[in-house]
Amino acid sequence: MNPGKLKDRLTFYETVFENGEEQLIERFKLWGQVSFKKNKFTDQQPEKSFQIIIRANKNVKPFMKAVCKGKWYDIMAVDDGEPGYLVLDCNLGYVHSLNDHCSVSRLQEIELPSGETVHQPVKIMESIPCELVKIDSGDSRQTETTHNIRFMYKIHMETHRNIKIGDKIEAVHRGGTFQFTVKEYFKYHTFQEVIAEMEGEA
Repeated sequence: MNPGKLKDRLTFYETVFENGEEQLIERFKLWGQVSFKKNKFTDQQPEKSFQIIIRANKNVKPFMKAVCKGKWYDIMAVDDGEPGYLVLDCNLGYVHSLNDHCSVSRLQEIELPSGETVHQPVKIMESIPCELVKIDSGDSRQTETTHNIRFMYKIHMETHRNIKIGDKIEAVHRGGTFQFTVKEYFKYHTFQEVIAEMEGEA
């Protein structure tokens, strides 16, 4: 292996769990070579497979993540390559295009100067990459005087973002700003899907 071919700068992350919450921790940076390997199919869905070659490093482990030029890679296996090198078998992580961004607020207990304790929304995350997707409207309730429709959306984001039901999300999509309340969420291997109801729509 010619060391001069290791031209891709990679940042490696490890997922850790603290107090029941998922955290993505940056561990180190290395030079490597990223190359497309093949398309494989999982449940009839195409899944891109990549290979990353790096110098031997005992700190690189399966299930870490690597990012290079804005793309995330999930390391599935670490194998010996040529002497002094490792071959990382990877899947492309975060398969959605996270071109939108959002902030997340959560009710927290705040003590006022008067000593009174109240619950107020506190911004806990800002400028999170995400993708806003409109889905079919949920419950529709109509009477003689009112017609209420719940406008439901999917918000795709990275798996290490710890979202809770009831959180408030402010998303910016194509120049517009939208307010949501989180109703449910689910973490897939490559992305997180948040189901949220838009506020102020009727």
